[in-house]
Amino acid sequence: MEMINHIHSILRWAILILLVMTIAKAFMGMQRKTAFTNSDDKSSLMLMIVADSQLLLGLVLYIFGALGIKNIQNQGMGEVMKNSYARFFAMEHILMMLIAIVLIHVGRSRAKKAVSDEAKHKLSFWFYLIALLLILASIPWPFRAGFEMRGWM
Repeated sequence: MEMINHIHSILRWAILILLVMTIAKAFMGMQRKTAFTNSDDKSSLMLMIVADSQLLLGLVLYIFGALGIKNIQNQGMGEVMKNSYARFFAMEHILMMLIAIVLIHVGRSRAKKAVSDEAKHKLSFWFYLIALLLILASIPWPFRAGFEMRGWM
């Protein structure tokens, strides 16, 4: 599990970089009113592939790791909900990340189906920006209260 956790932790940087890159490309496309190119499509595809890989690793950690389902079964939902650290991994982290990945998928799909290039850039920008904000809010950063000394990252 530790190796999967390390890979999961490293992949977050790939997603953040791809999100920022894709958001920047969409923003520039909106501002400059340029065509939605093959490069724009490929960057969103790569983002989606990495996000899906991250989701699979996260689900493995949630199902088989100590901070997911096992923790809920051992402590009971009531106790998990009282502990902010346990609640974060059992509920908040997975829920917000799932929503972010759904936004990435919906954003890519809606952008591909949009008729005008301006609409494609605009849809990409907003969906990916909201996904980025959700991801940033739900990453267990070391500076987050209660996460400094856990040593799991």
